[in-house]
Amino acid sequence: MKIFFTVLLSIIFNFTEAQQADSAHFYNQKYGLKSYIIPAVFVAYGLSIFNDNGFPSSIAVRKFRNENYVNFGNSADDYIVYAPGLIMLGLDLFNIKSTSNFANQAALTGKSIILSLAVVNILKYSTQVMRPDNTSENSFPSGHTAFAFTLAEVLHQEFKDKPLVYITGYTIATTVGAMRILNNRHWFSDVMVGAGIGMAATKLIYATHQYKWKMNNKGFLPIIGANQAGFIFQF
Repeated sequence: MKIFFTVLLSIIFNFTEAQQADSAHFYNQKYGLKSYIIPAVFVAYGLSIFNDNGFPSSIAVRKFRNENYVNFGNSADDYIVYAPGLIMLGLDLFNIKSTSNFANQAALTGKSIILSLAVVNILKYSTQVMRPDNTSENSFPSGHTAFAFTLAEVLHQEFKDKPLVYITGYTIATTVGAMRILNNRHWFSDVMVGAGIGMAATKLIYATHQYKWKMNNKGFLPIIGANQAGFIFQF
């Protein structure tokens, strides 16, 4: 499993190196190695607690879940996974200042999700880890958690000057990860690696994105008339 992840990281690194050769400005240097420390720690820790290894191990966490929350079953994680993105959209609609305009923000979000889920699915179908509920062999890593942390990281990158906003995003993403374990759908290691992938993929996309759309003001303006009602969204 470590070999698979190392190969994936090498592919991403080599892709970045090739692109840098074409353009000296392809990679934003403010996203240095330090910016990847947290997601790297998440991934490394997740790999270290696989099966019965590390502390607390994935098996130990599952045992705790079975002893204390064996009857837990809640599908809220299927819905709140989108919450960080909806928060960002809401802030955009009311013209709250963000790093990128709407067009670039949409492109950044889309590319981050695509990269994150591509890595997740390659790992899922190459490692074939059985889920803790024994339903399928695509447990590692957690796609829900990766998706939630991808959106949370986008929220962070767009609203770095608003700690309450991005902390809320990370809290929601953490809740998603916890619920995947409580619902017996994922191992602890799945969740940790998924979170790391989501954050790392988003940082890489922000570091390599080319801002090609003019930075216009964006806003939300309700329109109410005699025979119609709606809104104008400018970006």
